[in-house]
Amino acid sequence: MSERLRTPALFAAIVLLASCAMHEQAREERRTDDSTEGPRRAPLSYYEASFNPSDYDEEIEEAQKPRQQERRPRTAESDQDSVVVKMEVLQGFRIQIFATPNIDEANAMRITAAQRITEDSVYVVFDPPVYKVRLGDFRTRADANQRLGMLVQQGFPDAWVVSDRIIIRKFLPSHSLELERPEN
Repeated sequence: MSERLRTPALFAAIVLLASCAMHEQAREERRTDDSTEGPRRAPLSYYEASFNPSDYDEEIEEAQKPRQQERRPRTAESDQDSVVVKMEVLQGFRIQIFATPNIDEANAMRITAAQRITEDSVYVVFDPPVYKVRLGDFRTRADANQRLGMLVQQGFPDAWVVSDRIIIRKFLPSHSLELERPEN
């Protein structure tokens, strides 16, 4: 009976040793192949340590030159005509018209809504796992409810008012901003 066990065990040991030898030979071949392809690559830490961002400043200066040449000199007349948009973020209300877990559907609805409703801003808000399409920037719920009736008539029957952070845009003459800046 021991003779019956010895033969398969001997056969298994031979197969195991042969596969290990073949694996080691393949590993050696890979090492020699890497050395023939070119120099060994340095680790990322070498490049991070030797990188100097100031070496590239000259290229940035060259790219900024055309922009500086395009700028017009400021005159008193141009200051009176220019307008600056100042944006302020407040707590307010928006009207949600659509919700979906698919970003492509949300963007398609945003485009559709922007084409149909030109007087309000349209936003896509991601509240995991749902993308919500909302429109308007209303300071009060009453203003939002008034606009909601018009949206239902325009083909958004599932629209409803939600509390959200809104953006209030103020259009100011550019010379008024210079008055607001503190002197250094």
